[in-house]
Amino acid sequence: MRYTMAIDQGGTKTDIIIADDAGNIAGTGDDRDMMASNDSRWKSTKQERRTIRMARIRYAAEKTLDAAGLKLRDIRSISACCTGADWEFEYEVGRRNLRNTLEVPQVTLYNDCIGALRGGTEIKGKDCAVICLGTGANCAVINREGKEYIYAYYLKDIHQGAGAIGRFIFQAVYDAEAGLGPDTILAKLLLGKTGHPSVDELFMSITTGRTETETPWEPDYKEYCHLLFQAIKMGDSVAKEYLDWYCRELARYVIVASRKLEMQNRDITMVLSGGVPKSGSLMGELLEQRLKEELPRIKCVNARYEPVVGALLLEYDRIYSNGIPEEVMQRIEQSCVERNLFRSFSAD
Repeated sequence: MRYTMAIDQGGTKTDIIIADDAGNIAGTGDDRDMMASNDSRWKSTKQERRTIRMARIRYAAEKTLDAAGLKLRDIRSISACCTGADWEFEYEVGRRNLRNTLEVPQVTLYNDCIGALRGGTEIKGKDCAVICLGTGANCAVINREGKEYIYAYYLKDIHQGAGAIGRFIFQAVYDAEAGLGPDTILAKLLLGKTGHPSVDELFMSITTGRTETETPWEPDYKEYCHLLFQAIKMGDSVAKEYLDWYCRELARYVIVASRKLEMQNRDITMVLSGGVPKSGSLMGELLEQRLKEELPRIKCVNARYEPVVGALLLEYDRIYSNGIPEEVMQRIEQSCVERNLFRSFSAD
């Protein structure tokens, strides 16, 4: 029996599964215990970042092989959806690095948001799109003819997922304290989360440090994203207006790409993936509302599977050119239940 190794690597984590062609998942693994997401080495040169990414993949792969009771020689193919696969030259570099790292010749490499898209809907012969909101963000649109548009580096910093939302929260609190913006429940929530007694002390710790000798603190902004949705549930207008703006901005990416691919009057499935949309249904509802203003036949859905399962399904799409057999999908479903690979969501 030969196996496929499916890889999903974003900015802060690597997930891997190994499965046979019949849909049985033999093992899972990740790199969450290898290094912190804010490790300074991620801020180094391009070549060093690639080296680190491959080290993380090798680490997670060895864990997964151990869990499955397999060796690298048992792996027939790699299906990888990875950060750092954006410009055309990066795909060839990435495939070469994966071959060298994992010693498996057959490698297919996709942008990381494509695995997230496949985790929510079929791609082959379909009009579909994805907005993936994790630590960062990306958006891709694919038409039924197989043409695609992936935003990658063109997606603006102010829209970059949990990190951008966290930065907004801090700024909204600063503005309220300075009288430059309305009062917001976010201030109470943020002070409670950071443990600071006042906004002045919080801002001081970030800008200069609270004493002559204290080093300024740099928050990991993504860790505060969930406060936005807490504030919305508590009726905060600042948080609600921001989320409405944010969803309108995200919708523009899908609308513009759909025009480029001549999909305006088609039935489009728009998949939401990543950690941010797990907060509840409000984001999906707002996005669909904004999208329908220009794309009346679009439907927003949350991705059903974790993106690493999407990476596996992309390989099955290649193996089973006439469609993945029903019995294979049934085994995948059962394996995902057993291994907690369905995405979970917070209650509204």
